[in-house]
Amino acid sequence: MDVHCARELIAGQIYNISDYIRKCCINGLRHARTTASCTNIDIAPIIIPQLWLGLCHSTLKVCCSRELDNQNCELGRLAALDGTRCDREGNLTSNSYATCCRSCQIGLAVKASKVNCKDPLFSFLSSIESYRACCYEDLDSTVKSDIGKKITDNSITEDGESQLDSEEDMNGTIVLTDDDDICGKIENLCAHICENTIDAYQCKCHPGFMLDNNNVTCSPMQPNICPSGYNLDKLENKCIDIDECRENIHECKLSQYCHNTKGGYHCLNVKAKDCPPGYHYESEYDECKDDHECKDDSSKCTAVKSQSCESGFILKNGSCTDIDECSHSTLNHCHIIKHQECNNTMGGYSCHCQAGFNLDVTQNQCIDINECSINNHNCLPTQRCDNTIGSYICTRLQSCGTGYTLNAQTGHCDDDDECALRTHNCPFNYDCHNTKGSFRCYRKSTTSSTTTTTSTTVSPLEPARRANNSRYPYPLAVHPDYSSLSYANSPISRLDCSPGFYRNNLGACVDINECVEHNPCGNHQRCINTNGHFRCESLLQCSAGYKSAVDGKLCIDIDECDTGEHNCGEKQICRNRNGGYVCTCPIGHELKRLGSSGGNTCVDINECSLDQRVCPSNAHCLNTIGSYYCECKAGFQKKPDNNNDTQCFDIDECSVVPGLCQQKCVNFWGGYRCSCNSGYQLGQDNRTCHDINECEVHKDYKLCMGFCINTPGSYQCSCPRGYLLSADRNTCRDIDECATDSNNQVCTGRNDICTNTRGSYKCTTINCPYGYTIDPDQKNRCRQNSNFCEGEDCYTQPSAYTYNFITFVSKLIIAPEGRTIFTLRGPLWYDNIDFDLKIIRIQATNHIERATDKNFDTLKNNNQVNVLLKKSLEGPQDIELELSMTVFTNGMPRGKSVAKLFLFVSQHTF
Repeated sequence: MDVHCARELIAGQIYNISDYIRKCCINGLRHARTTASCTNIDIAPIIIPQLWLGLCHSTLKVCCSRELDNQNCELGRLAALDGTRCDREGNLTSNSYATCCRSCQIGLAVKASKVNCKDPLFSFLSSIESYRACCYEDLDSTVKSDIGKKITDNSITEDGESQLDSEEDMNGTIVLTDDDDICGKIENLCAHICENTIDAYQCKCHPGFMLDNNNVTCSPMQPNICPSGYNLDKLENKCIDIDECRENIHECKLSQYCHNTKGGYHCLNVKAKDCPPGYHYESEYDECKDDHECKDDSSKCTAVKSQSCESGFILKNGSCTDIDECSHSTLNHCHIIKHQECNNTMGGYSCHCQAGFNLDVTQNQCIDINECSINNHNCLPTQRCDNTIGSYICTRLQSCGTGYTLNAQTGHCDDDDECALRTHNCPFNYDCHNTKGSFRCYRKSTTSSTTTTTSTTVSPLEPARRANNSRYPYPLAVHPDYSSLSYANSPISRLDCSPGFYRNNLGACVDINECVEHNPCGNHQRCINTNGHFRCESLLQCSAGYKSAVDGKLCIDIDECDTGEHNCGEKQICRNRNGGYVCTCPIGHELKRLGSSGGNTCVDINECSLDQRVCPSNAHCLNTIGSYYCECKAGFQKKPDNNNDTQCFDIDECSVVPGLCQQKCVNFWGGYRCSCNSGYQLGQDNRTCHDINECEVHKDYKLCMGFCINTPGSYQCSCPRGYLLSADRNTCRDIDECATDSNNQVCTGRNDICTNTRGSYKCTTINCPYGYTIDPDQKNRCRQNSNFCEGEDCYTQPSAYTYNFITFVSKLIIAPEGRTIFTLRGPLWYDNIDFDLKIIRIQATNHIERATDKNFDTLKNNNQVNVLLKKSLEGPQDIELELSMTVFTNGMPRGKSVAKLFLFVSQHTF
């Protein structure tokens, strides 16, 4: 073993030995005082490792035996003082009773012989405590000491208990009294407050302080600003709910389900017949009972199911089934936060915000997600995203144009059927045919007879209003032979032939040869007759895309774009070239081949859908016909002096909009947030700040000992009159008006006694009864003017009056057995001592409950009496009690003493 580690182990063992010896010795002393024996000592109350059990048992025996010897010695000394025999206690296990009894008898004899008890001749007896107690003490002064000193001691604490002096034996070892007052025997065990416990003692701190890790010193602590049911999270500096159910600090029964709530919990009755191991279900009480009850009456027990399920499951049909906590609102706490949903899991559940909401851990609320600002939407490029609570809507930016109507449900542009809606402008002799975004008019052809008329649709498509002879640039000649024919009397004469035809003598329409009748072409052209028409061909052969000039001498380019001979689509741009033309698309468009027809068309380029972003991340890209537009998101704007039309800059709302937030405005990228100073909370409008009334919000945790005054953004503590505010600014410290110097005495009377009370003081004038004067040695004691007396007056009149002053706070907490406030002790050598307590005077206002005899009681024990306070007193009120003591010998009174008790109850509870 390493030397360093061995040294540490030895040091730890030495510390454990001293700690275990102390605990075992204290337990032995207590056993001796409670049982008056050292048998059947139980080591169980002491937590001792197996290694030290033998040492602990030896320590218990030693300390218990010593305590029994001390008790027997005290009994022997009292027997000697009473004049009884020293050998009558034959049942004692030790000879300490007889030894101390005889030592006291020797001391009494030496004292009675008027010999100095400290004479060297008796040096062998000086080390015996019983001898010293019976010989050294002046029995004549014992009465004065018992009646005078004990009852005139004015150093009485607030609770009425007198302070004890430390005692040590000849070897310097601490001697524990009946109350095992370790704290009173050893000074500076604790920095603030020392309290005795079963094992030893424990240290505590004054209000406003907390015990350090060494369990001795105290440090100032921050006030717990959290209400009941909450703990302060020091890392996040906020109050978090205590889950009493998870930490198992609730008080629900086995047949109940613990449901945690904000700041507390609820015990829900669950009629489950499945009990944990060691318990059985009783239908009569509808709860689980301990199996040990079956030993007394087996008829009470029903079948005990040994199988149990973990938390979040329930036993059904012999197997554990998950509990759907989301099926009922009482089984989960998701409904506490608005817009929150419950999600059941195996053995439990989880809470999450609804779609369109996100949890804000700062506010502990589900807040709306602005899908538009984070670009989390599916609006079309031609639509604008508008945020709503929990969702968003898409609003179209551009109109559908002529021939289309916006469908509100789908958001798309639907074609208008102008033919069905009768919104076309086709003439009566044309048929309307609907197209995408428009319509076409087809001319009708009519064949007439004497009886019927029919109409048919002719193809190809003709313009709605075309001149009948527009394709004949020259006037047509009529054959003379044909014109001479007369069909005046024939029905056929009433029928017209189509242009380019004439009716022959047979009544048929035949073609007119324009080239023979009248050459309509130029001299550089050749006329070629066609059916119903003719064409002129140039004698000069030109290449494709060229034509002959008017004079026929050269070939010139044909501008197909100007003549309309091109086949570019309606969205394409025709650009003429020598011998031809090209079809191009406008800027922001691209050429796309049509599938079935084989043609080409220009389609708009959606720049917003390209892989390379054209707009920054803080802007929305909106596609337009042939271009695009970058629209800044909420919280951003474009600068007028910036030439880049796509760039968006953050809006500093805090500087642009004065007074946007009442106290603090924090700008961040694309938005802002309002916050408040310490002591304020943000209002529901998320802009204004409201003062937090700490005095009302944290009234469960008393922020101030005295009065709490709310101030803007904080609070202040003040104290009643007679108190000073301590340095911690929370607690109130009483002003001891009686401790002022001689120049500023509050009680100026010659016989005045000043008694400090909490928040005030009392001046009591000592007025001795007739025949008594103030004792010059004790200002609060009145003694008889003369020691001479005759007859019964010597025994019935008090030898002295003592005035004792005790202070209380209002409504002092009293234990059920009462609280000792005063102790009066008489001498031991009288046969009997009688004590009498009575109320002399009570001074209180009408609304204060006045003290009665039920508030006080006396507890007599041999030669002493304890005055007990049984019920708390309400202040302010002053109570004067008189406690008289009369001693008897052979049934006759042999002396009397009176102790006046002045009880001053202050107004406040602190």
